[in-house]
Amino acid sequence: MALVSYTALLVGWLVVFALLLFVLLFGEAEMFEGTFVERLHWILTDGVPYGLSWVLRKVIGDARAGKIEALAQEVLCERPNPAMQLVYVALVMGGYWVYCVHVEPLILAGAVSASHAIVVPVAMFFSIASWLAVCFSDPGVVDAYTLDAQLAAYPHDHVLYKPKTCPTLGVTCPARSKYCRVTQRRVAKFDHYCGWMGNAIGENNLRYFVTFLAVHVVLTMYGSWLCASAISGEIGRRGLWSAEFEPTRRRRGGGKSSPDGVSRLASDRGLLARFVAYHFSPAATLSLFLAILAVMLGAFLLYHLWLIHKGVTTNESFKWSDYERFLRRTAEARAEAVANNPFTELVEKKNGGTETFEADDDQDVGCVGPSASKKDRDGGGGGDQRASSSPGKASTRSLLARAFGLGKPKKLKVDLPPNIYRRASFVLNLKDVFVPPSHAHMRRLELGVRDKKRQ
Repeated sequence: MALVSYTALLVGWLVVFALLLFVLLFGEAEMFEGTFVERLHWILTDGVPYGLSWVLRKVIGDARAGKIEALAQEVLCERPNPAMQLVYVALVMGGYWVYCVHVEPLILAGAVSASHAIVVPVAMFFSIASWLAVCFSDPGVVDAYTLDAQLAAYPHDHVLYKPKTCPTLGVTCPARSKYCRVTQRRVAKFDHYCGWMGNAIGENNLRYFVTFLAVHVVLTMYGSWLCASAISGEIGRRGLWSAEFEPTRRRRGGGKSSPDGVSRLASDRGLLARFVAYHFSPAATLSLFLAILAVMLGAFLLYHLWLIHKGVTTNESFKWSDYERFLRRTAEARAEAVANNPFTELVEKKNGGTETFEADDDQDVGCVGPSASKKDRDGGGGGDQRASSSPGKASTRSLLARAFGLGKPKKLKVDLPPNIYRRASFVLNLKDVFVPPSHAHMRRLELGVRDKKRQ
């Protein structure tokens, strides 16, 4: 009974971990707007902090709680801290310790080829090296030396980016750049701030970040397969696949016994699961954990490759979503106004048009989506809010449909202007990631300066 409880707890923990990771990574995706997934994402990222704040204020008072919250906001959210980096190191080294203690002896005993004992340390070296490369790389800081090259590489599209002066640096903001409040630097082609790296992801190190994801997807898939293969090989090495086990009084596996009334691991899946959980639980746990990580990291890698294909960054994907909602809201309001007053179009032309879109550049962007801007935190946010599904309509749909946004009313289709930063093919977009365009402009500017000096 204790073994069954352990297996159930292990599987339950892994499922909960996978669900939470999925919600954190994709809860802000547009396809989940107005669904249970988006609400759970809000609960985890905003609701829990708000609840803790409310409890803290009730216990120690508003003044003391305000000071603690301000300190926590500054330490955890407004400046780099190594908390998530330490979690990464603990996960990697903990997993490697489990491998060395519980999996490598099986490999050396002949369960699988001994060459894997050499491959794993090499793979670990490359995984940690790819992580360190992102942690300590320059994300593409905009300064006096790189400003002209950035302005030349990325012209303003007058949709998401309009010429304006950076209030912090006092220079014209290059298109696609953003001031990162955590690192307190303006980053060219800003993608997001990654707490796992303790660094902003931008033009110069997006290539390292994508490489990091690819390396870790391959490593986790390989590690999960190796653990499972080592367990299977060890069972075979000991000749236990054909070993006969007397059935218990109460069958739990649902497996089929042989005509002589005995069970074998090769044919009884329930017996095999209990046998592995009892004799190889650390290696089996590591295999399951790495398999879940491989799926999640693989989905995150595919998401970033899709962004590269679209020619946008994570930051810009949310900006485009805001702009599309703005156009949809404006079109719906205009259609309603025209229906109520046929002279609305004449009034708009006389007044010079309608409201214009202003992107919220004060909003921080992490790998799990945008956080509240300073304006929203101060209570003055008038930004665009995501539309939620109507309670009346949602109640008529099943729980599964409400959770994953199935059967939602169709949104008004609006025409978006072309993205001038998207190249003709995925290969060209990927090339821009690994060979940033501003580097070529920088070399041209340097050659021009040298020629002037010679003259």
